[in-house]
Amino acid sequence: MGVVVSELSPAEQAILQYLRTQVDRLQDERYRQDARPSIANELQIAQRDLKKYTSDLRKKGYNI
Repeated sequence: MGVVVSELSPAEQAILQYLRTQVDRLQDERYRQDARPSIANELQIAQRDLKKYTSDLRKKGYNI
């Protein structure tokens, strides 16, 4: 992946890592036998948040 994270501030790095982890965790959880009914909605929200955040960083000139 062509991420230049070293240019991001520590706060931006932490937010980006958190959002990516959320999406990964929810994608894995979606296929579990005992997944909660709201998991599809939670995943959609997490994906939207990650997309918006990375889009905003790109607009600021970061290469993510």
